[in-house]
Amino acid sequence: MDHLHSGVVSYIPRVGKGRRAVIESVMYFGIGFLVATLLGLLFIPLVHNRAVRLTMKRLEASTPISIYEIRADKDQLRAEFAMSSRRHEMRIEKLQAQTTTQLAELGKKTDAIKRLKKELAENKVTNVALEARDRTLRDQLRTTEDALEIKSSALRDATRELADKEAELAKALGELAGRSLVAS
Repeated sequence: MDHLHSGVVSYIPRVGKGRRAVIESVMYFGIGFLVATLLGLLFIPLVHNRAVRLTMKRLEASTPISIYEIRADKDQLRAEFAMSSRRHEMRIEKLQAQTTTQLAELGKKTDAIKRLKKELAENKVTNVALEARDRTLRDQLRTTEDALEIKSSALRDATRELADKEAELAKALGELAGRSLVAS
């Protein structure tokens, strides 16, 4: 049967119910896609204009409006630079003071090391001299002990001889006294 639609006769080929449902779904999808695209095209200028407006506001806010604002920005930058420079100068002065202190301490320690090395050298010289004197005194002591031993031995021998001679003298005096008594 032919379908009448608003008094216009249209020719629709006869298609099965399953195919007709698929074709209708595809058509509805296509119409929906076209409507969504048209709506999207309507909203794109609005979104774009808003993005441009926000970007312009940001740019205007970041750029100075008057020469006074430009000078104020320059002055602020100069002040920040001066503060930064002063901080660096103070840090350098502190480091220089530390370096000077460390160099002074290093000089004192170097002087102390030199003095101790000199004292060590003097002590070595004194030690060598004392060792030489000690050897000399030991040699003299050994020589003196040897001489004492010889003289002690000679003294013992002389004492023994003296005792022998005194004994001989006493014997000779006794004989002489005995002879004098007999002769008298």
